[in-house]
Amino acid sequence: MPSFEYDLFISYSHIDNGDGDGWVDMFHARLKRRLGVELGREPRIWRDAKRLRGGDYFDDEIERALAHTKILLTVVSPSYLNSKYCAQELRCFTEAAIANGGVRVGNRSRRVKVVKTWVERDRHPTELQGQTGYELCEKDPESGRPREFSQVEDGYKYQQYIDAVGDLVWYLAELLNDMERLLPQAVPNLMRTIYLAETTNDRAEDRGRIAQELRDRGHDVLPGNELPRRADAYCGAVSECLERARLSVHLIGNTYGTILDGEEEKSVVYLQNELAAARSREAGLERIIWLPPDLTPTGNRQQRFVEQLQIDAEAQRGAEVLQRSFEDLKTRIVEKLTAPKHTPKPAPIGQGLRDLAIVYLICDKPDFDEIKPITDYLFDRSYEVIRCAREGEQEQVIQYHKDRLLECDAALIYYGNGNEFWLHSKLSELRKVVGWGRPAMIPCRAIYLGRPETEDKRNFKTLQATLLPPGYGGLNEGALEYFISLIESARQGLAPTGTGGA
Repeated sequence: MPSFEYDLFISYSHIDNGDGDGWVDMFHARLKRRLGVELGREPRIWRDAKRLRGGDYFDDEIERALAHTKILLTVVSPSYLNSKYCAQELRCFTEAAIANGGVRVGNRSRRVKVVKTWVERDRHPTELQGQTGYELCEKDPESGRPREFSQVEDGYKYQQYIDAVGDLVWYLAELLNDMERLLPQAVPNLMRTIYLAETTNDRAEDRGRIAQELRDRGHDVLPGNELPRRADAYCGAVSECLERARLSVHLIGNTYGTILDGEEEKSVVYLQNELAAARSREAGLERIIWLPPDLTPTGNRQQRFVEQLQIDAEAQRGAEVLQRSFEDLKTRIVEKLTAPKHTPKPAPIGQGLRDLAIVYLICDKPDFDEIKPITDYLFDRSYEVIRCAREGEQEQVIQYHKDRLLECDAALIYYGNGNEFWLHSKLSELRKVVGWGRPAMIPCRAIYLGRPETEDKRNFKTLQATLLPPGYGGLNEGALEYFISLIESARQGLAPTGTGGA
């Protein structure tokens, strides 16, 4: 079971608390007292009582607390939505939750929303879309202006405040009990969860047959319920499903599909593929896109979408694109779900060095200490890791670098303290290897995003190498496992899929 230090992390904007004994202070105290009664013990609640001001950075203490917390409680308000720190807390918790049991446990989300000050629901963070949450406010039915329920007994709708907090406490207690009971099984169960994308009417019967067969084999098929029909809420619900899935499967029909309220161009089929590609980029989600052999796109939009799926690396991200029979599709899905995870075995004594897979690990000088966990992890998986030169005469360093690029089986660029100019120079060198005498491009090329997290890294895209899920909080083993799968595919002569041109 994952190691947790805290039951609850309260994420809020400090503007909502004010000075002294503020709104959040009173809410925290009442919540702690009532939750303790339900649990029969004192709950462990983390809250940043100090203010991160101005240019203060998102500190390691907060990041560590989020990684070791069972439930994130978000206090939504206009100031919460405008806080970059609150957005970062939500993102950081989500990444950690995916790695330590999943964002959902049973039917309950570990991201819980409390609405302090009324904000229209379509403005709530994408991660919190699709859940009503616990509203401690309302729009006045007569004036239409937002009003908060009072925390004091003789104030506005005090009893509704108490009732809502009571419902929240019950939910948190049930979720914490579920985590104690179910979380040891949560990670194995994730391996049996498949996202079977909604499709158009002409492929609905095929989707139903696949769903039934997967359920017969003991797999959980998502989405299990009808999804929202407004675009922002729909995307939030789909993203949450994808976080729980081991594999996503997309069946492409002849027609473009439904366009939801709030969206002008993208159909539900398009949106699901886009979200799954993003999930693959962030966390290595495996995917299958099926284009039936008799596919006849109807209309210009569907024609362009099909062409995009066939040739665009970003649309294919993480996907195996199949244009085979329906029976072949079913067979391939089963193979994906039943094939044991490949684990390279240590070379037996006497085995030739030519059978070793050589990984050239490239970083900027300030990151030499940062890459040690990556080196150790890959070495423990029986890969020969060669790091770039740390010292030496300039000519020696350049020649050493070229020699390693000429002989390696895979190149991994660690993008940490190096700036974007340094990164682009390394990508340029990967392209030049054929001119230096290598018979072909390096078959497996990837970028590992290390700390510090920056806006440039969050927005960075490339088709020259696979962009692995980030490791801003430390070693991301999932990212390295995905990298290993790319190496093994290249060694077996399989065409890499969704690798950004690698």
